[in-house]
Amino acid sequence: MQTQSCVQMAEEAEKEHKKMLDKYSQQADDIKASYKKLLTDVQSSSSRLCKVTLPEMAKSVTRAIHGLRSRYSIPATPA
Repeated sequence: MQTQSCVQMAEEAEKEHKKMLDKYSQQADDIKASYKKLLTDVQSSSSRLCKVTLPEMAKSVTRAIHGLRSRYSIPATPA
């Protein structure tokens, strides 16, 4: 009787263990997919920043400096 009870408890524990393992495996897969998407988005954003935004900002700053030089009659210094 005791052995049968122990076997049954062990089987139930094994089932619960498998459920938990499956749940954790699914969560790990979801996290991996989310991480891959995040990484793709970050790479895309950083690529745009390097290729478009920074050059645009540099041009804008150059224009602003040129405007200030013109406004205050400051000659451009040779590079």
